[in-house]
Amino acid sequence: MKNIKRNFLQIILIISISQQAAASLASSIKPCVRNSEKYSDCVIDAINALKPQISTGVFGPNLAIETNLTKLVVGNVSVNQNFNLQLSGLYALGLNNFKVNKLRISPEKFKLDSIISFEHLDAFSRYSLVWNLGIFNLQGDGDLTISIDNPKVLLKFIGSRYFKNDIEYLKIDKTQLNIKSAQVKVYFDNLFNGQKALEEAANEVVNQNIDIIKGDVFPIIEQNIGKIIQKMANQVFESASYDEFFPLN
Repeated sequence: MKNIKRNFLQIILIISISQQAAASLASSIKPCVRNSEKYSDCVIDAINALKPQISTGVFGPNLAIETNLTKLVVGNVSVNQNFNLQLSGLYALGLNNFKVNKLRISPEKFKLDSIISFEHLDAFSRYSLVWNLGIFNLQGDGDLTISIDNPKVLLKFIGSRYFKNDIEYLKIDKTQLNIKSAQVKVYFDNLFNGQKALEEAANEVVNQNIDIIKGDVFPIIEQNIGKIIQKMANQVFESASYDEFFPLN
């Protein structure tokens, strides 16, 4: 009985190692030669070409990641600085409509700095707000809409290379994401118990102070999205070896 069990475990181990060794780059992903003079340009083109796959999370028959950018669930946000704001079920639309404009990459230590642009982003959430804002003592619970026109995102990756079953892979260890935009507008529905005239006036004052909201809320949102993007990137990078993604010429 012990021999049968041992043999069974050996078979499972062999199958597992064989599957890992057989892992190969998804056909939708374009490899980029890391010692090429046009390495950065190749990576820009490869990422921009992956927009359909990044939108759905499906890169091929053997690579489907858990999250996609069509409707990105950011999660809950809690702020207690200039105001008390609780956001629940925050999600973003439009992140799949991106364009990588600039990119600088160091292949050996794997540092990547990029500038990504969007035409428009929207975010929606349930909110609870208490904010003493001048003549308005804002308090309400309802739906929040965040609208961002022409944002640019600064995205940085710091990664490392590691070996698994004698095969070298890439892992992203740290991600930094910053949203840069001059055109942000928010709307808090159901302020003043739904009294529309007061609600409209209060939201106008809120948007006149939009830099306060950006300063307090955006860093938390950026951190949450950065963690999600890092997890997505690692799910892709663990699907094939480092040399398959970035071969030598």
